[in-house]
Amino acid sequence: MTGTTEPPAHLVRLIWVGWWVTLLTVSDLYLVPPLLPNFLSRFDIGVSLGGWIAACYQLGAAAVTLLAGPLADRLGCRWVLVGSLSLFGLGEALSAFGSSFEMFLVGRALVGSGSAASSLALTTYIGTHVPYSARGKVMGWIGTAYFTGVSFSPWMVTQIADRTSLGVLLSLFATLAAIGVVHCFVSLEADGPAGPDRSSTPEGGHFRASRATYKQVIRNQGFWGLAIFQMLFSVGVVGMILFFGDWLLAVHGLETRERGLIFALGGIPTLAGSPLGGWVGDRIGNKPMLIGLTFALAGLVCVMPHLTGSLVAVVALFAMVGFAAAARYSAFHALTTRLVEAPLLGHLVALRNFLTYLSTAIGQVLMGWMYASSEASGYIRMGWLTTILLVISLPFLWKWVSDEPPTSEPRA
Repeated sequence: MTGTTEPPAHLVRLIWVGWWVTLLTVSDLYLVPPLLPNFLSRFDIGVSLGGWIAACYQLGAAAVTLLAGPLADRLGCRWVLVGSLSLFGLGEALSAFGSSFEMFLVGRALVGSGSAASSLALTTYIGTHVPYSARGKVMGWIGTAYFTGVSFSPWMVTQIADRTSLGVLLSLFATLAAIGVVHCFVSLEADGPAGPDRSSTPEGGHFRASRATYKQVIRNQGFWGLAIFQMLFSVGVVGMILFFGDWLLAVHGLETRERGLIFALGGIPTLAGSPLGGWVGDRIGNKPMLIGLTFALAGLVCVMPHLTGSLVAVVALFAMVGFAAAARYSAFHALTTRLVEAPLLGHLVALRNFLTYLSTAIGQVLMGWMYASSEASGYIRMGWLTTILLVISLPFLWKWVSDEPPTSEPRA
């Protein structure tokens, strides 16, 4: 209708699908840290093996990251989204009903694969089906689901798990994934392969072109600077967050629901951290913003394990960590878009995500061993190691990453 300010119906359906997929996958990602002691108890395993629960998720995500883009090119984003949510649901079902720890790990790997592929397919679908003038609004609405999941899902999943069981909780995620599959198939417009008509593309041409594009990305020094910077952050900070719930139980004696509340209180500041970080980064520059936030995080994470007396101080410091991590989110992704020209950006993000998933998986296993090495000082050691990793990451950002937008001139 002429003159209306309401978005077209297909954009409303897309936003609703995006909200569903994002909230579901982010909520699953953040269910492990507050419930880690419950998973360890369910399978009667030591905390040193806890890192494998998150690591298998990350390895599953890494396994599909480099393939999801080319598959979307060949099959269409909607089919990849439907398939990835089906994989996600299958993984949740295996995690819920598997009787052994090994079967549970296979389920978590499938969940990670489905989550990573669905995220890439959703982003690509938006990029190819939404006009640029409306893309920011669509991404903005969908983005609220991400931070809603970060802020409130830990409290929600701990409430459900404590009142029922881990099996019921994971079965609920499998059911929501099945609904999401139907939702995507019904609500999204059918899309064919992206780019040129497949009939004019030789068999395997998409994948050969993709390999050539990846080679261009690999030769970009700025990519490696930002990738290493993010990998060191993920090994340290993500590993500490994974074992934060178990530390709350061991040091402060917090039970399941109480841990969920602490995670929720610490997550709420992320709702303000991301937009505020983007606003400040636009004014002072994204690279200076990241450097300042990295120094702040380096100080916070080495102090937090020493707060064994005051729970209020723990909540306050954890909220600061969440706020700083969310603020760096906007600056980090904005800086990523400046590294290469638009045709290479999708492959750059996929390769960066692959390396991040892989390093996070390794880091969580190593952090698990370090945490379990000493009941008295394991988390303190993790804090100091994370501080060192964050400081080491700064020269890669400062020396290798330019804060200037790319030009059409060849890079030196």
